[in-house]
Amino acid sequence: MDNKGYFDSPEFRELLQKYEQAAESNACSYFGIEELRDLEAYYILQDSPLMAEDIVELAKKLHPNSPDIVKMEIKLSLCKDEPEVALITLESITTPIDDEIKLLYAETYTALKDYKEAHDIIIDFLNQPKITKENACEALELMLDCGFAQEALQITNYALQENESEKCFWEIKAECYIELQNTNAAIDIYNKLLDSDPYSTFYWEQLAHIYYMINKYAKAIECFEYELAIGEEIEYACMMQGYCYYFLHNYNKAQAIFEVLAQKYPNSAMPKFYIALCHHANGNLDKALKGFEEVAHITDNGSIEAMLARINRAIIMSKMGNINGATGAISLALVMHPEQIKQLLIGKGELYELRDKENLTFNEMNTMDIKEWSQEEELFALARHLIKYKHWEIAKSVLLYARPENGDATDFDACIAYVMYNIGQQDKMRPYIENALNGKSDILFELFEQIYDVDISTDEFISSIEKPS
Repeated sequence: MDNKGYFDSPEFRELLQKYEQAAESNACSYFGIEELRDLEAYYILQDSPLMAEDIVELAKKLHPNSPDIVKMEIKLSLCKDEPEVALITLESITTPIDDEIKLLYAETYTALKDYKEAHDIIIDFLNQPKITKENACEALELMLDCGFAQEALQITNYALQENESEKCFWEIKAECYIELQNTNAAIDIYNKLLDSDPYSTFYWEQLAHIYYMINKYAKAIECFEYELAIGEEIEYACMMQGYCYYFLHNYNKAQAIFEVLAQKYPNSAMPKFYIALCHHANGNLDKALKGFEEVAHITDNGSIEAMLARINRAIIMSKMGNINGATGAISLALVMHPEQIKQLLIGKGELYELRDKENLTFNEMNTMDIKEWSQEEELFALARHLIKYKHWEIAKSVLLYARPENGDATDFDACIAYVMYNIGQQDKMRPYIENALNGKSDILFELFEQIYDVDISTDEFISSIEKPS
């Protein structure tokens, strides 16, 4: 379990304020090792590895001989997505292996995607004669991360037979149901937990996030409102409300929320991206163009944020009739090569909406994770998206760029032929139509609204789609 409940407490907020004031003024202040571990855990939860690294360095200065230092370094390596470094550090430990180290081994193997090894460590850990409920819950969380939701649910149900009043096991059970997409059961659990603890921002947030993931945005907003009524400083709830208002088409309300976040975090891409989306939705195309250019400027060229910002710029310029600018923007987007471009599979509206682990819905996750997608398939999805909205020239650029050199290119050729048909290049269609027909591409017939005919010749197909003079 994470420490979110504690991080929202006045005690921790006072500690955080003390540290941040000391860091800002370069003052020498003393912090206990447990306080520093809490601060590191907080910054890791906030996905702020640089801040967490500062905490580790301070811990080394204040407590150079503490055995907790190595654990903090391992957690930092995992936060920085360096599981190989974490494993090397773990294997260098010469002191007896305690429960926390065992769990760090499981977390490290999970990060390395060696789920079998992680699973075996977790099962051995849970079978120990004496473990705390907190450690048991952390092990079950890791089991969920490994993808063993059904097994984690069975173990949690067994634990609840012996510890029915322990909230942490009910929380794990709810998370198991969320992983299994049994959202009604998860909602029931959080409602019962809220009956006994109505001021828990964690429970309100979890309930809100479930509603968000099943596209019940109005219900999610209501739950986030309750969370903010308890802790008005909780920015996550504000941000999620911004997404909800955007998907409910209340663009002015959404933009107002993201403007506040963008002002506070000027180097963050997400609020600026959604401000640009709101400008587009409200018909302010010039402002949208400028907004996406700013996102591309403040993010790494190899990031999905920069790629999607460039794609959206290309789409807007295509709408405005600036074809040269659009093809230039799409070319910039295509050479960025982010590691993760599954988001190209889930475009809902004309522009792409930036996603992270917090603002994905179940439908989107199911689409992205249903199979291993190749880059060719992901770029083909982008091309189909552009064709759907009749952005012919930039669709053609994507298709020609991503067309497989070796392998089956029949569906690409079907789309290339269709794009050429729509931009007046019918004289260039023939080889693409011929290849699509030979490769049995049903997409060719779908695009041209023809009934599938296995025996049709290239000449016959071209004749059937010729525009009347």
